Amino acid sequence: MNSLLQPPAPTPCRSRAAVAATPELMVVMPVFNEQASVARVVEEWFPALEAVGMNFVFVAIDDGSRDRTLEILKSLQARLGGRFQVVSHENRGHGQTCLEGYRFAIAEKIPWVLQIDSDGQCDPRFLAQIWARRQRNDVVYGVRKRRDDGWKRVLASHILQLTLLLTCGAFCRDANVPYRLMRTVALEIFVDRVPSNFNLANVAMAVLLRKDHRIRHGAVPIRFRARNGGEPSVPFGKFGTRAAELVRQLRQLSF
Repeated sequence: MNSLLQPPAPTPCRSRAAVAATPELMVVMPVFNEQASVARVVEEWFPALEAVGMNFVFVAIDDGSRDRTLEILKSLQARLGGRFQVVSHENRGHGQTCLEGYRFAIAEKIPWVLQIDSDGQCDPRFLAQIWARRQRNDVVYGVRKRRDDGWKRVLASHILQLTLLLTCGAFCRDANVPYRLMRTVALEIFVDRVPSNFNLANVAMAVLLRKDHRIRHGAVPIRFRARNGGEPSVPFGKFGTRAAELVRQLRQLSF
């Protein structure tokens, strides 16, 4: 099925990207208490993005970290220049921080958003494959075929997949994966339909995108690495509580 979505024409980027022309891609990286890993992640991803050859801006959004994360990000910004932007706000949770990044890209009319995490689990070796798939898709997910973060996280992902199928009638292969490339005009349709109190807002966005039959979905099998320290946004011990809350909030969305 042909997509009804058309990418916006390039326009001059006026503020956040700090480059002469609008970038093709905004990398959105939510960060919370990742002082052990964040510098390594940025330093690994920058050359990978340059190697693929797109014009990009990288936005790190500090979600109220209580360690040295923000200090490290500002140091990286001073060294990397205008292509690396740092935003900081009070703690809102991972999902809502993702949505803030999407809104930045929408406001700047940047055609594509790549969401990654700051814990080192997203391996940039798969970037070129994911970027290449954009030509025929509006959303491209890195589907975690191999995971080094333990059986509990694998189980949680399978439970989430089943929950979304039963609650929303949406088959999302990996709705909580942080490795996803999305066309900004697709995000713009849905971003304001996710309430500000929706904790797993990135999951809600995946469901909304899946339920719209105009939107073309692609996938690239990836290996998901072990964390470089820090804590997951949803600890396994709280997964049952968050799953119940997710079901309640999903039922309030209109599809």
